Amino acid sequence: MSDISTQWYRPGTIPPAEVHELTEMFTEVAGEFVPPLTLRGGTAVADLRERAPGAPDAPGPGNDYLEEMLRQDLVMSRHEGQAAGFVSFRSNHRDPRFADLCPCLYVSTIAVRNHYRRQGIARVLYQELFALPESLPPWIVLRTWSTNTGHLELLGSLGFSTVLRIEDDRAAGVDTLYLAADRTGRAKDAPASQGAPGRGSSR
Repeated sequence: MSDISTQWYRPGTIPPAEVHELTEMFTEVAGEFVPPLTLRGGTAVADLRERAPGAPDAPGPGNDYLEEMLRQDLVMSRHEGQAAGFVSFRSNHRDPRFADLCPCLYVSTIAVRNHYRRQGIARVLYQELFALPESLPPWIVLRTWSTNTGHLELLGSLGFSTVLRIEDDRAAGVDTLYLAADRTGRAKDAPASQGAPGRGSSR
């Protein structure tokens, strides 16, 4: 993976050229999320049920999600010098649903351009989060959907476990999963998974 490089930008410090590259990547991948990033009002919006574009309670078109990402920490990756992927995160996030893990590093978005997938870039991006200074919170928390099996396999291999499941949150049969990992070894054990009894962390 020597041809993969990364750069961490603190909130508001990303240069204009990288903003342009990030915007291009965001535009390419936004529709692959459930629901699409362009239909969300921000990076931590709680209601993730699918809606048709233009529905009365759906956010209007625009770059609200992207603009909020630019106010967060960002790690961008390059493959042979070309922008290939990114992860955005909140470095001091709190949520009462997993208060024992807070403050935490909350991953709002991780994405790799289609052309650069299956080359270990997403793993490298996560490894960069694990390697951030110990002055930052010890827990990494993120959410994904229960049918995103490839992502869940990667997360499991990195030591993430499910701490919260919200059934049918995105559509019928598509749950939202919150997963967490201790990146430093300083944190106490994650709380037991919350959600419907008898249901595992992925399917």
